[in-house]
Amino acid sequence: MSECFHYIFLKNEKAKPAKDFNDKIFLRGISLYEVIRVVSGRALFLESHFQRLTNSATCLEQNLWLNLNQIKESISNLIALNDSQNGNIKLVFHIDGENKTFLAYFIQHYYPNEDQYKNGVRTLVHQADRPKPNAKVYNHSLRSTTNDLIKEAEIFEVLLLNSMGNITEGSRSNLFFIKNNELHTALDTDVLHGIIRSKVIEAAEELKIPIQKHSIKYDDLPSFEAAFLTGTSLQILPIKRINSISYSSSHEIIGRLSEVLRTKISEYLK
Repeated sequence: MSECFHYIFLKNEKAKPAKDFNDKIFLRGISLYEVIRVVSGRALFLESHFQRLTNSATCLEQNLWLNLNQIKESISNLIALNDSQNGNIKLVFHIDGENKTFLAYFIQHYYPNEDQYKNGVRTLVHQADRPKPNAKVYNHSLRSTTNDLIKEAEIFEVLLLNSMGNITEGSRSNLFFIKNNELHTALDTDVLHGIIRSKVIEAAEELKIPIQKHSIKYDDLPSFEAAFLTGTSLQILPIKRINSISYSSSHEIIGRLSEVLRTKISEYLK
């Protein structure tokens, strides 16, 4: 089943019917990508997503061939062509030798429901290393494995345990822990620099909540009081369980950070 959703996608800025989308392109070459949430026709934090795309390209010694204004125009065209004002759009810069392809298309999204925000979600730890954690690059093998685990174990997300024995991030999210009214998260060098992750760190600084960035050992998981995921679709989502370890999903800090994040999103959309 193709991940291209709705009716029309863009290939090198030209409109194509969804039936012509070929997912096999991702099995070869390099695919730099971003998933951007569209709210009422606006691409949320687009400038930050573009900067991360640029950083990913630099990390892999590649260059983007479209600028921010061209990407803005592509997103506007895609929204208009599909008559869809809300959802998730995926941007892909695919490089296969001398062949370069830009793709923009809607993907199916899942936003957590009220119960999940209130009571948290279940997660599972899986041993995996990202070769270049700071670059957002399509990894078919890891994606297939984590998707299978999520389905088979009936969990919300897979948390990655690297070869050093450190919990780093989710398969499609970033990860924070809370202990003694402080935030704990992995080192910047070990994770993808999530857009919402950076907004949460900004919110914590505004609220004078201390942030500790360090390696988080698997054996230390029981010592934390609460944990939460962040991401484009999730925003801030409490975790109620990692493997068999339970956490508070109603910690005061989660509520305070969520309130500030909602304000940041509202101000951006204005």
